[in-house]
Amino acid sequence: MQELQKLSKEEKIKDLLQKREDTIAKIKELYKNFRGVSHENSSAEIKQVRIKVLEGFVDSLNKELISLGYTFKGRR
Repeated sequence: MQELQKLSKEEKIKDLLQKREDTIAKIKELYKNFRGVSHENSSAEIKQVRIKVLEGFVDSLNKELISLGYTFKGRR
């Protein structure tokens, strides 16, 4: 965490964007084989929880990027 604080604003944005892209790629990979949660299927439940945690992480990265002044393409 201290490394991130020593970076310039542009370097922080670049680092956060890279983490965001890596996480989105992981989410897409998990969704490829995800068919929802059937009754008492613990494997599917674990996948769903993992997807939700990663989506929450992307959301927090987006908020951090916005707080640094980054604007996403196509957003108003």
